Amino acid sequence: MIIKKIHIILFISFLISSCDENTYPRPRGNVRLEYPMAQYSEYASNELKMSFEKSDLTVIEKKKDNWVNLTYPKMKAKIHLSYFDVDGDIVKLINDIHKLTDEHKVKASGIIPHQYSNADKNVYGVIYEIIGNSASNIQFYATDSTSHLVSGSLYFSSKPNSDSLSPAIQYIKNDVVTLLESLRWETN
Repeated sequence: MIIKKIHIILFISFLISSCDENTYPRPRGNVRLEYPMAQYSEYASNELKMSFEKSDLTVIEKKKDNWVNLTYPKMKAKIHLSYFDVDGDIVKLINDIHKLTDEHKVKASGIIPHQYSNADKNVYGVIYEIIGNSASNIQFYATDSTSHLVSGSLYFSSKPNSDSLSPAIQYIKNDVVTLLESLRWETN
């Protein structure tokens, strides 16, 4: 009987002492990613037959004569950039790029094309924004329609998670736009 009274007293004192503060569920926190103001420098390549402004956060990795990676070491991201001589097969080359982009439909919740055109520099292309948890979040190409075509794909060295990668994707998308705006074809 005494043990039962001790248990009741302990239980009541526990209830009284636990009612002092209100506890509320806290919202789930996310890491806030901030990147420095973008700065660019010109990159010219005889192999790629073009020049463009690249982010100073990138490192160029030459892979083959017609392929380089623009690597973002701090973001663990790469843009695979490939150059093609057109030689009359522009339709086939663009269809191949569309097929590569379409492969991401399995995981993507949407693909948004953004047309790009600069008649003064003879640069025409499309940036594909791939929404969702796909392997590549941005793909693009640019061409002069007769001699040159360049294509690019953004990949992260991490599991695809569009929510957490969104700030980095947006930052790199701005770099891709700058690349296209500054693109100049090599003239023979």
